[in-house]
Amino acid sequence: MSKNARVLRTNRRVWNKRWCRNAVIALLVVVSITGCSQMSGDGADEAFDESDTVTGHLLSTQQSIPVKASSASFLQSRRRTSGGRPIALINDHPIGQREFLRRLIDARGLPLLQQMLLCEIARQEAEQSGVDVTERDINREYDITLQGARFNGKHIEALTPARREQLIEEWTRTRGIAREELAVAMERQTYLRKIVEGRVEVGEEMLKREFERAHGEKVEVRHIQLAARRVYPQVKQRLSHGDRFEDLVADYSQNLLSREKRGLLPPFTSDDPTVPAIFAKVAFEMKPGEVSNPIEAEGSIHVLKLERRIPAENVTFDAARQTLHKNLQARLIAEGIEALGNKLLHKARIRIEDRTLRDQYKRRRASGQIDGPALISR
Repeated sequence: MSKNARVLRTNRRVWNKRWCRNAVIALLVVVSITGCSQMSGDGADEAFDESDTVTGHLLSTQQSIPVKASSASFLQSRRRTSGGRPIALINDHPIGQREFLRRLIDARGLPLLQQMLLCEIARQEAEQSGVDVTERDINREYDITLQGARFNGKHIEALTPARREQLIEEWTRTRGIAREELAVAMERQTYLRKIVEGRVEVGEEMLKREFERAHGEKVEVRHIQLAARRVYPQVKQRLSHGDRFEDLVADYSQNLLSREKRGLLPPFTSDDPTVPAIFAKVAFEMKPGEVSNPIEAEGSIHVLKLERRIPAENVTFDAARQTLHKNLQARLIAEGIEALGNKLLHKARIRIEDRTLRDQYKRRRASGQIDGPALISR
């Protein structure tokens, strides 16, 4: 093991011990992940999505479990779990540690456990791949994530410690995520990024396709994602009566993200890989202001309206090469991180021995609220 890896592991032990003392990791959960290797005691620590892309793609970091309890049930719970060492006292009456931990598990245990599972499988993969992660790597991941809104592949500032701390405080406050959860997420993202960066190669043909995608002729469309094809006649009738397409988006579209922008999608070229191919085919055959018939894409029914055509930019391939390379590499790495995370998650063998967390996991997986493999039994 390299010196940097030993330093990181030592720092992670200190961090985990401090977290235990704060009773966050002390959820008293026994979890086994054996998809890659045996879980180590100091290696169990994820984001989003990026919805923000730090975490957006695997297991949601935002899903809390509502605690439904009346005053009577609360008192009964206190009587049942009041044993053990007090974690606090109020007017000389104790709040039992077991009661506190049980409620902590009920309220926030599963999302935190999901984060830790994802981080652990990423750590295992990095170890098997011979990839070392340092504190500097983790700080870089913070810088990328915290500046995500401004990240365009051209340059990422190396934040000063004070500025990084300021942005972390703002990030956690506005998103309702605990710092400990963000720390786990950043560690997970760092492992995955380091693995993927060593695998991504940008060739000449890829750059030429990226040049066309970035600087070629584009179209800008609005879309409505319908709940079912049978809804289309209602949309068509209202359009024939003079209703505006963007107003119908609010009434009919099932796509929450584009609905906030009244159905408007970012401009795309005829071979843009970020949109369904059928979108490009239909849109480039339309005239501005024209509305399409229903089209099926990625399991949903859509209606498109062409807003405008955008002429190709007057820029040469050689002049754009450096920026193209950075942008394409950044996108490929982001896509690779998501793909690798999903792959590792779904081939992992997970056992949850805490009954409450196990039941929550099974229930939310069955309802489609979380993504992950079926649990294994003993």
